[in-house]
Amino acid sequence: MAATIDDNGLVGINVRIWRYVAVLYPTPATNWRKFAFVLPVCAMNVMQFFYLLRMWGDLPAFILNLFFFAAIFNALMRTWLVIIKRHEFEAFLEQLHGLYQWIHECSGDEYSRSLLLQAEREAHRLAVCNLCASFLDVVGALVLTLFKEERVHPFGVALPLLDMSRSPVYEVAYLLQLPTPLLLSALYMPFVSVFAGFALFGRAMLRILVHKLSLIVGQGTDHRMLVDLISCIRFYIAVMGYVKNFNELVNLIVAVEAVIFGSIISSLLFCLNIITSPTQTIIIVMYILTMLYVMYTYYNRANDLVIENSLVAQAVYNVPWYEGSIYFRKTLLVFLMQTQCPLEIRVGNVYPMTLAMFQSLLNASYSYFTMLRGVTNK
Repeated sequence: MAATIDDNGLVGINVRIWRYVAVLYPTPATNWRKFAFVLPVCAMNVMQFFYLLRMWGDLPAFILNLFFFAAIFNALMRTWLVIIKRHEFEAFLEQLHGLYQWIHECSGDEYSRSLLLQAEREAHRLAVCNLCASFLDVVGALVLTLFKEERVHPFGVALPLLDMSRSPVYEVAYLLQLPTPLLLSALYMPFVSVFAGFALFGRAMLRILVHKLSLIVGQGTDHRMLVDLISCIRFYIAVMGYVKNFNELVNLIVAVEAVIFGSIISSLLFCLNIITSPTQTIIIVMYILTMLYVMYTYYNRANDLVIENSLVAQAVYNVPWYEGSIYFRKTLLVFLMQTQCPLEIRVGNVYPMTLAMFQSLLNASYSYFTMLRGVTNK
């Protein structure tokens, strides 16, 4: 069992990264690290904006660099969100760790512990894969520019009244971008992995609740059945509080990201329609798949909560109510009514994060793409 939140397989890797750079749990000795970590990337993002202004006449180059600008801006937005809402994130992590320990100590059965262990392994594997994929992706962008004939930077940057392609400015700017694989990986992916870890823990708790409800059988006494039912109700109330706090932490950021991702995907699809270079086509397809993967990770994990909550309602319905007392039946009925309320993460606190919503975003992105293609073809 994890002694601290840093050792918890659900979020441990990402919490350790955030703790090291003082995004979470800063101390007087480490507080400077978050500014040294974030401010250089903020400066690079501003320089990317100036570069976009210079690329306005070259539409394919503008769209490609717009993708880089939006991706880094999104990574900064996530990190600043965690910094600004640091106390809320730390409180939520403590809530997660407290529930994790409570389940381990009070569940009393190996099946519940095995569900937690399964969620931990899945979250840990996802976090490692995300960090490695992000690191290799940025390294690829650094190396690719070395094989181009013209002088370009991995991430297009510019400053007013300065020629970034002349020596030694070009070399200095390139050397300053060498740490970006580590910086951008630590900026971009931990939030995605933490979101997945939070959702996986919620899914595990709902599965444990279904298991507990299946153990309420009519062979025991009425008092035993009532005690087990009340224990399940208290557990469900704890899960409701967890999902509510989870939603309050992320609902605004996922709403902004839905707009950003949808706009960028439609722009990249439009770029595919106007470029002729096979290399650029492969690069754009990889970028589109990357954004789809991040979006799918969000919406698939959030969708799991909706599905598992419906299974809880079904498990409550299957409890042998006819073998309990009148009080037991009334309590079970109230519990059944409560489980009809969906436990879900909402985009902007309005639309539920489900795979149906994910499909709607893809449909909207494709609709904007066809609109852009129709306008340019006229």
